[in-house]
Amino acid sequence: MQEQETIMETLFKTLDEKAKSLNKENGQSFIENLGLAMEYVYQQRRDLLEQATLQDRRKAFQFAYLSLLQEETIQANHQITPDSIGLILGFLVQKFMAKSQELHVVDMASGAGHLSATVNEVLKESMLMHHLIEVDPVLSRVSVHLANFLEIPFDVYPQDAIMPLPLEEADVVIGDFPIGYYPVDERSKDMVLGFKEGHSFSHHLLIEQSVTALRQGGYAFLVVPSSIFEGDRVQQLQNFIATETEMQAFLNLPKTLFKSEHARKSILILQKKKPHVTKSVEVLLANIPDFKNPHQFQSFIAELNDWLVTNHPEN
Repeated sequence: MQEQETIMETLFKTLDEKAKSLNKENGQSFIENLGLAMEYVYQQRRDLLEQATLQDRRKAFQFAYLSLLQEETIQANHQITPDSIGLILGFLVQKFMAKSQELHVVDMASGAGHLSATVNEVLKESMLMHHLIEVDPVLSRVSVHLANFLEIPFDVYPQDAIMPLPLEEADVVIGDFPIGYYPVDERSKDMVLGFKEGHSFSHHLLIEQSVTALRQGGYAFLVVPSSIFEGDRVQQLQNFIATETEMQAFLNLPKTLFKSEHARKSILILQKKKPHVTKSVEVLLANIPDFKNPHQFQSFIAELNDWLVTNHPEN
């Protein structure tokens, strides 16, 4: 006897089939058409959408996005952040901001919006003002359609995240940063982490922008290369972090999430300094275990809880 299809599976198939049929009609990229497919469901398939939870909708989007990657080759920065990373990032935000009922969250270089959607799912008990900053016009449009599809209030700013931002200071900044060089030397030379000659590292500049965007005492939760503190150009970054922030944690994500050690990423947690208030902490350095090993993962959570009690008793 065949199992009945779940609402998430039905939603995924609807998005997948609609995006592929639109691609045949208009010749636009599959990613652009996934945005249009979400808008179609939002406007014309309310019967389907209203049966689905927020998690059902987000997972349907994630699976449809991954399905479309089999149809076309995409740029590296068009990859979405897997929900395994987004959920742990959201969990960390929840732990550090446990006393905050209202949060202003900014997602730097937000891509298609999946990281924000996943973090929003974890923080659903908090009142969020949520801004997404994305320069790529295709991805910023997809994230607008995703916000409608999920029926959560994202404000999407289609602009370069390294340029000055028209936002109030944030309580929390999140981001999964693309690795590379930033081409606008005129802007990077105005920044602390810009190189005096040649193109600067975009991921360093995004860290600086994240700290700049925070209120004093606010936190940044950033997915960065695990090797970010290795190599020739790290002293400048280390000096900036030590001067402007209190580094809280550097948590290596599970090896199993990445194709190679070279591609591995970690979560960097920074607190923007607040004069006479922010205190130094013992930086938490840890490996986040594979999520499929519940015993090891519970040990990690216990280690994190102990660290928070010692270093942030106010939480």
